[in-house]
Amino acid sequence: MKVLILDDEANLRLSLSELLALDGIESVLAQDVPQARKLLEEEAVDACVVDLRLPGESGLDFLSWLKEQGPDLPAIMISAHGGVRDAVQALKLGAYDFLEKPFETDELLHRLKNALRERRLSALVELGQKGNNKKQLWIGDSPPMKELMRMVEKVAPTSSTVLITGESGTGKELCARAIHELSSRADGPFVAVNVGALPAQLLESELFGYEKGAFTGADTRRSGIFELASGGSLFLDEIGELPLLLQVKLLRALQERSITRIGGQRPIPVNLRIIAATNRDLEAELREGRFREDLYYRLNVIRLEIPPLRERPQDIPLLAGHFIAKLSPDLGKKILGIEPQALESLIAYDFPGNVRELENAVERAMILSEGDVLRSTDFSFPRLGSRARPAQGGQGASAKEPASGSSGSFDAGENQLQSKATSIKALEKQAIISALKRNSGHREKSAADLGFTRRTLLNKMNEFKIGESDWS
Repeated sequence: MKVLILDDEANLRLSLSELLALDGIESVLAQDVPQARKLLEEEAVDACVVDLRLPGESGLDFLSWLKEQGPDLPAIMISAHGGVRDAVQALKLGAYDFLEKPFETDELLHRLKNALRERRLSALVELGQKGNNKKQLWIGDSPPMKELMRMVEKVAPTSSTVLITGESGTGKELCARAIHELSSRADGPFVAVNVGALPAQLLESELFGYEKGAFTGADTRRSGIFELASGGSLFLDEIGELPLLLQVKLLRALQERSITRIGGQRPIPVNLRIIAATNRDLEAELREGRFREDLYYRLNVIRLEIPPLRERPQDIPLLAGHFIAKLSPDLGKKILGIEPQALESLIAYDFPGNVRELENAVERAMILSEGDVLRSTDFSFPRLGSRARPAQGGQGASAKEPASGSSGSFDAGENQLQSKATSIKALEKQAIISALKRNSGHREKSAADLGFTRRTLLNKMNEFKIGESDWS
């Protein structure tokens, strides 16, 4: 996070800068409005702290400039002399908040963080990301998922670019979020954008922003996604869809750690981590000339492959139980479990749509169910007869005839889990234990994974008699 401090008192500027630095927040300092404007042309800033009374142009003049011509930044007005009228005027001009001097630094920091959080949420809504932010659990105790999580834990603390590959519906964005949450950038923003969902011209302005007058309709300067994600992680989904012209601009941004807005002349430094994902064969795209080789090698520093659901069928009971718990409040249904025959059908099906298809199947079954247990007749798979995994042959195993030695097989313990998993309580207990294992018993992190409050997690641990021996 970087904050502009605009105040004509040198001692106050320096003391605020030092205090914010203790919380890991960088500062740029200005003593008057012209200097502040110049700094904002050269620096990528996340928020402003603005004094009301300044030599020459006032803090209110600066807010007016921000609103009409400057970058879209949250600003907190401070003053030793302001009254209610000044506070109201500042808020009308777009100030996020108004603080009277003297104030507690903790209070200023709290309001700055609130301002930034609201700004980022607003930006995500505008970019159409709101529907993708629903809390979702990344569950899996199968060998492929354990290996993937091991790699995520090794990669996350670094600053290296990551390329995530896998079929549609496997959870590439969830993997990217896990990398972000386990990194030193976890307190910064996680901004996700599907580069294949927008036309090339619109995508360029969304990624890099634009200056006032850059094109028809550009009535004010606008920061792009790169600037919004500064200090955090930028997730570029479906990177294989990126047009060649924008591939050049992305490569330059990665190399120079800076971007230039459309219509701009000066490079703007950005401090972020790029995580890209694709379901395409990028090597084939290279051979066909649809993807730049130099960009490919820039992105492919660390590569993570998410296994399809058909390669980890033993995760299906846990996932199904999680989706029942997740969807029940919205659907107003109290589902207690899944009958064994229905669970066998789920495990035998190869799910070409992966985890996303499983969630849709569970939701549809819950809507159609007339009882408190999901039955085979509640599920509907158009290609079940032709897409079920064979009981033998190494490609997978049905629940009735377990095969040994493959990542998709069920051993005796897993068959036992399958039979126990018919109760939603057993599924929920297993999901909680899995979360505690992933987070080394850390209650708050486990609760966040599960979409619980910490109190709810503790109550459920007590209900299910879950102790340290269950996850250690």
